[in-house]
Amino acid sequence: MDQFFRYGCQYYVAGRYGVYAAFMPVAANLHHHAIEMLLKGMLAGLISANDMKKLGHKLNAIWEVFKAMVDKPSLTQFDAAIEELNKFEDIRYPDRLLATGASMMFDITKAGATQSHVTGVSEPQFKLCLEEIDELIADIFRFSRRNPDVYLKMTMARADARQYLQRDNAFFR
Repeated sequence: MDQFFRYGCQYYVAGRYGVYAAFMPVAANLHHHAIEMLLKGMLAGLISANDMKKLGHKLNAIWEVFKAMVDKPSLTQFDAAIEELNKFEDIRYPDRLLATGASMMFDITKAGATQSHVTGVSEPQFKLCLEEIDELIADIFRFSRRNPDVYLKMTMARADARQYLQRDNAFFR
């Protein structure tokens, strides 16, 4: 279980760096993996290894199992973010993007996300908000009854990693 949380934290910090470096779609894919690992970290002790394997990388399916186990209605506020992140698994390899193109946006704050709009494009659209992902990850830790400081401690040992974890992050300082 702990390894899932450790991996999830590493993906999370790498994804945050990727956002600031404008590494799209890789930054979003790293966040997909971060959320997947953290959710599976909680589920690892609660469902069988076979059931875990069946979930694969389907973030929507993993999320639904997590929400059912936690049973907190407030988690539905993240359904749209999970749905959006899930799209990035489909474009993990560039084949689909080469065929269809894409319009991608990764806002830093919720306030910025409400003001940024893309209109008049025919390509598939991908839009994420870093603040919302930070909040989602904080809630995953909270409902998993895990202390994020324990798992982020090793990641934050390097000043540059700490900088990107804490930058514009109200949840992990």
